[in-house]
Amino acid sequence: MSQIVSRIWKPMRRKGAERYLQLTILSFAASVSLTRLILELTGYPQLGNSTLHIAHVLYGGVILYASSLIPLLYANRWAYTWGAILSGVGVGLFIDEVGKFITQSNDYFFPAAAPIIYAFFLITVLLYFRIKIEPETDIRGELYAVMEVLQEVLDHDLEQDEHSELNRRLEGIISRTENPNYKRLAIELNDFVDSDALVQVEGKPNLFDRLIILWGRFENAYLTESRVRYALILGFAILGVPSFIRFTGFAVVAFNPLKRAAFLWSIASGFPVMGIDMKMWALLLVVLDGAMGALLSISSMLLFIERKNWSTQLASLSLIVSLVAVNLLLFYVEQFSMIIIAALQYLVLQADYYYQRKYMKKG
Repeated sequence: MSQIVSRIWKPMRRKGAERYLQLTILSFAASVSLTRLILELTGYPQLGNSTLHIAHVLYGGVILYASSLIPLLYANRWAYTWGAILSGVGVGLFIDEVGKFITQSNDYFFPAAAPIIYAFFLITVLLYFRIKIEPETDIRGELYAVMEVLQEVLDHDLEQDEHSELNRRLEGIISRTENPNYKRLAIELNDFVDSDALVQVEGKPNLFDRLIILWGRFENAYLTESRVRYALILGFAILGVPSFIRFTGFAVVAFNPLKRAAFLWSIASGFPVMGIDMKMWALLLVVLDGAMGALLSISSMLLFIERKNWSTQLASLSLIVSLVAVNLLLFYVEQFSMIIIAALQYLVLQADYYYQRKYMKKG
């Protein structure tokens, strides 16, 4: 007689969830950037007539709907890949029109739209870094992962590394579990995995694998310690010095009320919307952006004299604060031209982390 047990409601993270979320982020960024670029180059054309206007938010909604249907209709693992890509494209097209839906006048160019889009994108990126941390899995989680990899057996697409992963997970379950049913299931699956009936295919590198191979060759051939260090020195300086110079110019006139007001109004005059409190926002922009620019400029000099620990730590702090906080204000001021600066900041931050991992001694 079967034993009656209570249902387990604890959610389990899908195997490869970080890769699917990464695809969503990349397609999201590409969708917004390319949409704005194409509209700018073509003069913001409209599809419709005197009565109808078919906005690209509708295309985004249709693509989002398709991305939700694909994993519901198909059990193959590729369904999650395409669902992730289409969800990023769809949400990019959808949120690009956020200005129309937060204003009475349906203003596509409403200045606050840019920081709202950036904030939404940033939340997704932060979620990715949280998901990227490998969780400690229990026996149930290991079995979920095994069942997912076994789908490759049905598609005749099981590669050698996936076969090794199945062996490793199943042997771990057998040695760790105290549940006799789980152990029996793992033993049966392990016997099947090791049997001659299981068909393995020769792994063929996909586009992502080929890019990794090319990157490895480039890394070994060109990315020496000195080259990476000088690239970081240049990157820190390019991102930091202009902001630091503007902050220095403000510091010179800060104690003169008339000159200070004129300086802040010169900054505020570039804002998309003028108002009585724009001087306060200009002051906040100059101080925050200037402080981060000062840290990056100092980091550049410290790395030049090979004070590597201080330099890389200060730079990473400055870049993280800029990406998470300062850029929200800069996206309001500079609008979507800030995409290039934000992308450069992220690349320099990753280069900083790369330098710390590969060339700096731990502890």
